[in-house]
Amino acid sequence: MTMKIKKLRKVQFEEIEKKAIFVMTHEVILADGTIHPSEVEAMKDLQEGIGMGPDLIAEAKQTSVDEALVSLHNMTYSKKKVLAQILEEMAISDNHLHEKEMQLIIQTFKNIGIGGETE
Repeated sequence: MTMKIKKLRKVQFEEIEKKAIFVMTHEVILADGTIHPSEVEAMKDLQEGIGMGPDLIAEAKQTSVDEALVSLHNMTYSKKKVLAQILEEMAISDNHLHEKEMQLIIQTFKNIGIGGETE
């Protein structure tokens, strides 16, 4: 993953936000129908970078996409900008940006209230 883990550590996400980020990055990984080893590695880096332990990961796996979107929508704009970077980097972690991944990211941005600012 190109985003430095140290950079992620500077952003203090709440536990509910961490779970939501996990859910949406997982959705991006699944969007193209194939899970690449590099995506799994990027996900591990992300979990370490935002400070997700095994218990929080287990809770995140029980979180729905709708619940995640509500949490992400309630984040500050600066955190949403970091989320945008995370999702984009997750999408290209397999060295290919799939159309379905891009559509999911764009829809996520619309759902959480960012769009024009990131273009």
